Amino acid sequence: MPAEGNGARASIFERVRRALRGVDHAAAPALPLGEALHPASLAAVALLAINDWLLKPRFGPSLVTGKLSDLAGLCFAPVVLSAALGLVLHLAARLGAPVDPSLSRRRLVACTFATGAVFTAVKLSPRAAALLAAALSHFGRPAAIYLDPTDLLCLPCLLVALWIGRDELRRIPLGRPAALHRLARPAAPGLADARWAGAATTELAAAIDRWDVPRIDALLAS
Repeated sequence: MPAEGNGARASIFERVRRALRGVDHAAAPALPLGEALHPASLAAVALLAINDWLLKPRFGPSLVTGKLSDLAGLCFAPVVLSAALGLVLHLAARLGAPVDPSLSRRRLVACTFATGAVFTAVKLSPRAAALLAAALSHFGRPAAIYLDPTDLLCLPCLLVALWIGRDELRRIPLGRPAALHRLARPAAPGLADARWAGAATTELAAAIDRWDVPRIDALLAS
């Protein structure tokens, strides 16, 4: 029974994941937002919203509510940053730039490192905290950022963002087959980060190299 229960939960998660992510197509690539639409990403966003809009106003700033914001933000900020970069690259590709907008391991690691660096800076530097608070206020979200070195204990939550990104890479990043064909790149090296994440890519790489659209779509949907 426990094994069956675990299988049922996994099946539910997979259905939710597919519904949120959508299905990529060779000739009509999906927007490269898969990492930001992961259930764990959205759960972290929801936790931050509940904490900032309900818990903090009701119970006031505290050790718990402060740490909840940090934990949630570190979980989703790297993948949201990655997805934002993906959208910019997607637009550039539509305008003819020779770029691949799909998620890559390099972009995932860079966004995670950047998030950790900024978080560390605003928790240790009054100037960095003031600059970030001013930037958030400029976008209509007044914020007070308190220096607290103990918040750096939340940094391991960045591993959640790396796990989310790896899960997206394992499913073949949205838009990758179309980008490889458009840029005339060999598919096997272009799918190396998907193989690193655990995907079986041999058949898909062969289909991309010969640009067998029906077969590519069937493999992406499986």
